[in-house]
Amino acid sequence: MNKFIQAVDGLSEYSGRIVAYLIIPLILTIVYSTLIRFFFNIVVDWAFEMSMFMNGIMVMVGGAYTLKYKAHVRVDVITHYLGPAMNRRLDILSFVIIIAVCLVLTYFGGKAAWASTLRLEYSSLQTPFNPQIWWYKWFIPFSASLLALQALVECMRTIKSKDQ
Repeated sequence: MNKFIQAVDGLSEYSGRIVAYLIIPLILTIVYSTLIRFFFNIVVDWAFEMSMFMNGIMVMVGGAYTLKYKAHVRVDVITHYLGPAMNRRLDILSFVIIIAVCLVLTYFGGKAAWASTLRLEYSSLQTPFNPQIWWYKWFIPFSASLLALQALVECMRTIKSKDQ
């Protein structure tokens, strides 16, 4: 069980650190687009969609990394008044809900990505750039799977902490 936990933690760590580097081209794209528009009054067709792709990938794939470090937004109004045992139960329930939602996203996201791949789907924004987006849709089931695995590991840790 410890090897599974270490493997999932390592995968979340690696994927989170890799996609974090997308912030650099994202910033450069936005700055470039802004400067070109401001100084030359030229609209860069590709910048809007490319920034959406990069931001979306960072948010989706970075979800497991965020959960691993408990860096997500959490409302502690109720948990403040509960004891440690009830907080563990609430955490386990939360992780089970996350896993269930992620499994649904993985299944339906995978079906949608497959259908998109078969027809080589293009962007619906109808910009002159009009990129193919089938590859982007594969990040939905991929990131949902990563998040489900990390939630499972966090659930296992919570259950394990009860025993100690």
